[in-house]
Amino acid sequence: MTRIFNACYPQFAMTQESFDHIFGGCDLITAEGGFAAVDGENIRAVCVLPECRGKGIGTRLMAQAESRIRENGHDRALLGGVSSKFLIGADSRAWGFFERLGYTEKGRCDEMLLRLADFDYDSCELHGDADYGWYEGDLGTLHRAVASVEEDWVKFFGEDERVYVGMVNGEIASFCQVATDARVYLADMHGRVGMPGCVGTVPEYRRKGIGLEMVARVTQYLKEQGMDISYIFYTGVAKWYEKLGYRTFMTEIFGEKPLTRGAQV
Repeated sequence: MTRIFNACYPQFAMTQESFDHIFGGCDLITAEGGFAAVDGENIRAVCVLPECRGKGIGTRLMAQAESRIRENGHDRALLGGVSSKFLIGADSRAWGFFERLGYTEKGRCDEMLLRLADFDYDSCELHGDADYGWYEGDLGTLHRAVASVEEDWVKFFGEDERVYVGMVNGEIASFCQVATDARVYLADMHGRVGMPGCVGTVPEYRRKGIGLEMVARVTQYLKEQGMDISYIFYTGVAKWYEKLGYRTFMTEIFGEKPLTRGAQV
């Protein structure tokens, strides 16, 4: 199944270890030349080899996946899922397929890349007035700042996470995690991959340029650490990141379909 996934998503080209890490908790439904991964009410992925497409394999896999979701007691199917560790929606290039099966769009997000050889911090027009650096304060204070942006993110900010912040008058104004080994997400062809993650600005400090300058400084740090790529995973503010040179390489669509017991696709 790793081979099938890599043929469908060469930009991610996983090792078997990475595939097992990401899809290991899923119920895998297989067919000749394809598979679907189900987790609760979520269809994490459905993949069919290019040479096997047009034969109804994907449609049959989706029907089996939806049946499995109904058997698990759910009355709807979701494409992806925010907690999936990876693909959190359907590839927009295949959206027509899912739409024909009765899925409706509930939103979308972008995956973005910046080749760090092209990044020049000094040329960025930045005006964020704050003190920037690695967070060394109380974890509870950090959690309160994170919760003011996105409560579901708090669980991702543990004692061992490296967090970069912008501080104003001793208060956290903006924050993000910093990873220097994010190759579980991208193929070896991209080289060394770093990632600013869970980027947020506390509401009262927004529109002051603090968050953007923080990300610019983190991007410069990744470059200085020898990273080849800076990767933005799951964002709904692509135009904001574009100001620093990040570019979208994949758009994902959140899809949902109500399931009626006994219904067939």
